[in-house]
Amino acid sequence: MKVETKRDIRSRLEKATALRFLSLLFQSPTEQSLAEMRIICTELSPERRQLAQDLASYDLKDLEMEYHRVIGPAGIPACESSYDDNALAGRGPTISTIAGFYDAFAFKPDNAKYEVPDHISVELGFLSYLALKIAYAEYQGETESAGIALDAYEKFLDRHVGYWIVKFHALLAQSGSPVYVPASDWLIEETAIPTTA
Repeated sequence: MKVETKRDIRSRLEKATALRFLSLLFQSPTEQSLAEMRIICTELSPERRQLAQDLASYDLKDLEMEYHRVIGPAGIPACESSYDDNALAGRGPTISTIAGFYDAFAFKPDNAKYEVPDHISVELGFLSYLALKIAYAEYQGETESAGIALDAYEKFLDRHVGYWIVKFHALLAQSGSPVYVPASDWLIEETAIPTTA
């Protein structure tokens, strides 16, 4: 295997790991999600590890309070359809399109019973899943499968996560949250979405 291919695979695995961590962080906290975040910290790239360890070091009760203060039902909307200018007419088609992406790749989010398909944690979980599929296909030398997954990753990032994440980021930045402000900055960097036009 070529050195560049190994580097690409490693980069995709690091991306998948970072997105999984962020997916867990942006969902309603549980003992299980917090435990997984703490394990993932050791697998992150060195430049992300310290921030992840800081974010995962919160006590569950404190993290739950911060989640409900900032993102919970009365907080900053954490669903793509909430940022649609025509939210009432757009919610169904948006969720249907997103669910179509999930079905096409047999993605079954583990937090599906708690979150709607367009919640930030589910969308990030899907991007993580696709990044892992790309890395695996590249490792196996399955160029066509890697290309299909990469195309889906880029389209989903552009049409869904990229559609609303800058607005979400701006609202989180105003929250002053010691958890979600740095996590949101990391998310913008991880997805490489520009915050200005």
